[in-house]
Parts: sequence; structure tokens; C-alpha cells
Amino acid sequence: MNSPNEPALTPESPESTATMRTSPRIGRAPGSKNSAPQARAVRTREAIIAVAARHFDTDGYGQTSMNTITRTGKFAKGAMYYHFPSKDAIAEHLISDWKRTVNESISKALATGSSTTAGEKLTAIFTSLAHQIAENTNLRAGMKLTLEPAIDNGSAFAHWVDAISDIIENFITDGELADTPTTHRLAWNLCAGTIGAVTASATLREDIDLPTRIADAVTAQLRNALTPA
Repeated sequence: MNSPNEPALTPESPESTATMRTSPRIGRAPGSKNSAPQARAVRTREAIIAVAARHFDTDGYGQTSMNTITRTGKFAKGAMYYHFPSKDAIAEHLISDWKRTVNESISKALATGSSTTAGEKLTAIFTSLAHQIAENTNLRAGMKLTLEPAIDNGSAFAHWVDAISDIIENFITDGELADTPTTHRLAWNLCAGTIGAVTASATLREDIDLPTRIADAVTAQLRNALTPA
């Protein structure tokens, strides 16, 4: 009951309006009005990327069309083009994820500091990448797309090679690796050898797993570079 000195709150009064506006809505957290549509949109986007990556990985970028992705994933065309205006846009997303993964693997390996040798750090980088390539179709497709001529994105492969090359040049400067022509070519050989192992492994369908193949290629390159002239 209101005191004689307090005006009663009526539905028309400003105080009553403010109270009604700030009253919590039962059964829904504040700000959650659009959470369901947003979550659905995220799932659709991720599904489109996953379907496209599988086709890029197995059929090749040139043999995959937006219609192919739409049919396989049973996506509405409106949803497809809302998220990605072209398959180039999907490819760019996959390549961007691959570049981020390369950077993360490098950072993690270098964080070990002086407790590991140059050879061990390089091995750790490519071992990490090998397992992620084998387990994640999106990353595997993204790696392959760095050499896809139809995308005209040679810079993506160059980014990988340059990142490894910078590490190797620092090792050479610090005296951890020999200053030889073979060592200066090591970054390109390691990256190209990794892609070659992935491509050949998919073609031959051998029982030997992909990380083992990549490890063999990396070990051979490092042995050649680390052997004293």
C-alpha cells in the first residue's frame, strides 16, 4: 500500500513503465532472442565448409562446383550464397585456417627454447602438422589449395615456406645449422615434401599412415641438411 506522500504507480506513469521494461523475462536469458538462429547459421556455415573440403580433397578444386557442394550437403542455394558467394571464398577460408595452423605449430615448437635442438624443433613442427593434416580434412584441403593454380594464391604456399625459412636462417645465424646451399633450400624441400607425401599417399592408398610418410620425408631432408659437408 502506498504512503500518503507517494504517488500510486499506474500503468501510464513513467516509473511503472520503467519497472515493466526491466522486469526479467521468464524462460529466456537477456540478449538470447537471436541465439537460436545465430547458432543455426554457424552450423550451416561449418557444414558448407566441411562438404566443400571433402570434395576439394578427394575430387580436386577444379572438379568441384557450387552445385556439387549444394547437392552433397543438401543446402538451400540461398543459404549457400548467403555464407559464400563462390567456391573461391570457401577456398580462401580453408587456406586461411591452414596458415593459422602453420603459425600455431611453429609458435608451439619454438616455445621449447634452448631445451631442444634446431632439428628437434623442425621435426616437432612438421610432426604436428602431419597429424593435423591426417585427422582434419579441412586442413588437408587447405594445404592442397595453397598450390591450386586456379585460385592464383601462390602466396599461401610462400607464406609457409617463408615462415620455415626464417626459422632456419636464424638457426644458421646462431650456428645451430651449417651455412650450406642445402640448408638454405631446406624450408622449400620440407614443405614441398610434405605436400608430395600427402598427394602420393592419397593416390597409392597404402597401409602406411600419412604421419609416418611425412615423418620419413622430413627425416630424410633433415639428415641431408644436418650431415656435415
